[in-house]
Amino acid sequence: MYIDKIRNIAIDGELFTAEQFDQLRRQWLAGGGSVDDGVGFVRGLTESGELTVFQAAALRSGIPGPYRLGPFRVTGRLLAGRLGNVFRAVHVESQQPVSLKIFPAALGRSRERLARLGRETRIALEVDHLHVVKAFQVGRVGEVTFIAFEELTGGTLQQRLERDTKLPYIEACQLIQQAALGLGYLHSQLIIHRDICPENLWVTDHGLVKIMEFGAARDAMSYLDAQDWGRLTLDAMKSSEPPQVLGRYDYMPAEQARDPHAANVASDLYCLGCTLYHCLTGQVPFPSPDPVRQVLQHAKDAPPPLVSLVRGVPEALQEAILKSLAKNPADRYASAEEFSSALAEIVPPAVLPELEPPSQEFLTWLQASDSKTSPDLPEVVEYPAAFREFANYVSQVR
Repeated sequence: MYIDKIRNIAIDGELFTAEQFDQLRRQWLAGGGSVDDGVGFVRGLTESGELTVFQAAALRSGIPGPYRLGPFRVTGRLLAGRLGNVFRAVHVESQQPVSLKIFPAALGRSRERLARLGRETRIALEVDHLHVVKAFQVGRVGEVTFIAFEELTGGTLQQRLERDTKLPYIEACQLIQQAALGLGYLHSQLIIHRDICPENLWVTDHGLVKIMEFGAARDAMSYLDAQDWGRLTLDAMKSSEPPQVLGRYDYMPAEQARDPHAANVASDLYCLGCTLYHCLTGQVPFPSPDPVRQVLQHAKDAPPPLVSLVRGVPEALQEAILKSLAKNPADRYASAEEFSSALAEIVPPAVLPELEPPSQEFLTWLQASDSKTSPDLPEVVEYPAAFREFANYVSQVR
């Protein structure tokens, strides 16, 4: 690959200005580099810190930018989500690290997925709590919508379980106790999450739990979504696209499986109880590849007791699991705060670190720019259509 091709992609993608790139090229050639060794040139820029590994891989693959999305520059990939992928990024003006969830333009071709996008962007701007991922901005570049979140270090609870299978009961209780506090806040804001599971609980490097992903959630404005559901149902009858399930059968209570609109506080607590069970035992309460069988088991069967799968678990924890997974919603914990308190009586809550706030320059920019856009997603800035290709294919870059 020739350096000139790299130059065009890098400048169009706003990784460098023409002057910056030409200076780096002169340094490369002066050091014995060749004009036709674009791969070596990119490797050198990575080693010197001018490019991240993610950006370098994208350049070598010939993926066009821009790598800059509104005021943010994409620097890496965090994880793939149901509706969109999450990337590391930096606010260019203040150098504040953030996370970006980028929704592919193709999302707009599905009315059901578009409705879920609307819910997620709307709720992201409503919430503000230590144990809920904080959103800074919702915006759009061309046809691509994004949400800018606080910087996320660490990984999802699901990634942790895939690595370690299960957690010590003390750590499991402390993590789920934090999640319950975040869930209690959401419920106080009349938000039902409807998809609490390890994949949607982020655990930072400091051991702080944050609830994320609100595409399945229901809030006080969901009556607007309900108007779409009737039309979506009619559309689904004519479409080959399968309907989107609100939640995961591994963690979903029977009443939510029967009717997603019936989900309430008790339903979220059941999902959280299933998540705790998974953390403790290394498996979901009813592991089965058949969703119909799972729904029936959630409705009628008791999961294997903890003592049959893990040693040294306090009896009080078994009782907490049974209460959170009660078949009758009225027999579960009355609130997320009650569930959190029950876990705190079994295991003392973790001592949480004092977090460093965003830079003052970034906060000043937020206030000055009024960057929390309204849920109707007005354009932040227009970019060439090439970005749509970047957003759709960049998840292939590792």
